[in-house]
Amino acid sequence: MARRGENIYKRKDGRYEGRYIKTYDINGKAVYASVYARNYADIKDKLAKCKSDNPPRLAGSAALLSDWLITWIESEDNIKETTKRLYKSNIKNHIIPKIGKIPLKRLSGDILQSFVSSFKLAPSTVQLIFTVLKSALTRAEDRGFITNIWSKVKLPKRKSSEVTILTPQEQSKLESVLCEKNDIGILICLYMGLRIGELCALKWSDVDFDNGIIHIKGTQSRIDGELKVMPPKSKASCRVIPIPDFLAEKLKTRENYSEFVLSNNGKAVETRAYRRRLKTLLKSAELPDIKFHALRHTFASRALEVGMDYKTLSEILGHASVSITMDLYVHSLDEHKKNQMNKLNRIFNLPSE
Repeated sequence: MARRGENIYKRKDGRYEGRYIKTYDINGKAVYASVYARNYADIKDKLAKCKSDNPPRLAGSAALLSDWLITWIESEDNIKETTKRLYKSNIKNHIIPKIGKIPLKRLSGDILQSFVSSFKLAPSTVQLIFTVLKSALTRAEDRGFITNIWSKVKLPKRKSSEVTILTPQEQSKLESVLCEKNDIGILICLYMGLRIGELCALKWSDVDFDNGIIHIKGTQSRIDGELKVMPPKSKASCRVIPIPDFLAEKLKTRENYSEFVLSNNGKAVETRAYRRRLKTLLKSAELPDIKFHALRHTFASRALEVGMDYKTLSEILGHASVSITMDLYVHSLDEHKKNQMNKLNRIFNLPSE
């Protein structure tokens, strides 16, 4: 009978057999080896020595990084389908062509640094590619295939992007050209800060007129050519947002024969089509071309201008932390601080007694 947790057995011929993991195949399945002895004390010593001298590694010199990357991404169940597709694209187009033929156990920090430095892409793109590679290597480390060789790799620094915000005058011009029923989505983004994927996934069942709130429960994605409503990008993105009174009244006047708030012939409006609609509206309003996400930035800026605190704004936007909100809208924060400091002018101007 085997002793619990030791993998030691007494054979019919009277000898003891000890089994240990010698290696793993490329699918992560353990490959065992055995040692033998006439008594329990000897087999225990032999087994301990084999485990010490032969730590398990990925089997065979043919176990290339490309093999592990494919095995890893196919076995990952905790990654959203849309994210997995993005990871697969980076593996196929960027990682495997450059270093896929290198055996996993021969990778080094220098190889990874050269890999990162070889790209002439935007820093954010290089960081994403490395994130995919690092995730795969971390799981390989968990399996005992390799040790950490990536912690000292230096990544290109991402330049802080300029946040585009409509001025109050520009916002007013944009609102003046809203004329179609689905244009209410522009108002929803300007006054509630939704992402375009969240907007196009919004259903009438998510709108609670009695309590004056909407529930953000999903985001629109296209998977294998089919439009689907997927869970939001993060836990913080699942949120409840109060509806401004004027917007609630406008929503109540909408015919809601469709499942979705924005609909076309009973089907959800696709994000790509709605981005094109914004470009048409901007042209009609004689405004410069902007990305759709600028509507969300505009909402945040207006919210801060009217005195909304950063904690509340962060929760409405669905940010994971207040620091993300403050980093994004640091310019608005500077303006807010300036306005607050200018209140001290009232003290200076107080009449003397």
